[in-house]
Amino acid sequence: MRILFAVLSIVACGDNDSPAPWTLPDLVADEGFSVRVPQFDVAAGTEIQDCYFFTVPDLADGADLWFDKYEIGLTPGSHHMNVFRTNTIVGLDPKNGTPVDLGGVQGVVIRGADDRACWKSSNWADWPLVVNSQQSNADQQVTDWTLPAGVAARFAPGEQLMLQVHYVNSTDQPAPWGGHIGVNFYRSKEANSVELGTVFATQQSIRVCRSDPQPRYSGACAMPAGTHTIFGANGHFHSRGTRLRMWSWDGVSTTVPPTSAMFYDNTTWDDPVMATQLDVALPESGGGVWWECDYQWQPPSVGCDAIDAADPLHAGDCCYTFGPNVETNEHCNIFAYYYPAVARSSVTCF
Repeated sequence: MRILFAVLSIVACGDNDSPAPWTLPDLVADEGFSVRVPQFDVAAGTEIQDCYFFTVPDLADGADLWFDKYEIGLTPGSHHMNVFRTNTIVGLDPKNGTPVDLGGVQGVVIRGADDRACWKSSNWADWPLVVNSQQSNADQQVTDWTLPAGVAARFAPGEQLMLQVHYVNSTDQPAPWGGHIGVNFYRSKEANSVELGTVFATQQSIRVCRSDPQPRYSGACAMPAGTHTIFGANGHFHSRGTRLRMWSWDGVSTTVPPTSAMFYDNTTWDDPVMATQLDVALPESGGGVWWECDYQWQPPSVGCDAIDAADPLHAGDCCYTFGPNVETNEHCNIFAYYYPAVARSSVTCF
């Protein structure tokens, strides 16, 4: 039996034009498994970032599991939702978590309001990306990531994953229903699958300053030689970001690749483009991905004193620098999905 799981929200009586909250089916074992983060409030003018840990259930008597589709439900106001495979434990340790019922699985949560470890990206620097979503649109609350035929992500039963969610309730990105997240992992029916690989990379040297109001920052990730195809991509910045682009890169050039090689172009910070069904062949000689972020400095609503306090160089120039907070920091992050997978250590980003 498949049961629809719905987000509960308060909708004004008679308001037939209000979008319905997301629904996802609860999966049984032969279909896959489901994760449901309990609903929480997001007070006006606040940001919430929490980290939920759970393990992949044993659905095949100890055999590896292959998943070729994700469905992600997010209520409006979501700034990002990332799922990672845990790796080196630095400061973000699930042993410090509080038990939580995640619907189809049991887990623990480390709340960012109680433990800043959930806000520090260095704590998951070598944790491979599984899947992400940045949707914040009441009219399209479910993201369907269906992989190409014959391609799937592989997991071991008992493997630990971390689901991180970031919600904002501001004038620019309201969260009228609070936060609620659901993820469905669908098992592949293919007998032999090509393994999906992922790339998550950040450019952490960014400085968007009053004296340099329109900077541009770039980065690149080099792949080993071989046949690799980009299937999906999306990028992430905050409200000073104006454009984020990605190109197929030859792995050698030190200048921006030609326009014909561009496969991703986004100008929206609060509900960025999520490109799927791409078919971008990278150079077999050992190419990769080049990306660039453009910015426009804005006077901060919180005042320059707060921005200067967050600047590690203390330059006094009202500079937005790399960090997680929407009001005081900026980002230049990319997420890319490709196949066949290679060892994460063989992908070099700089």
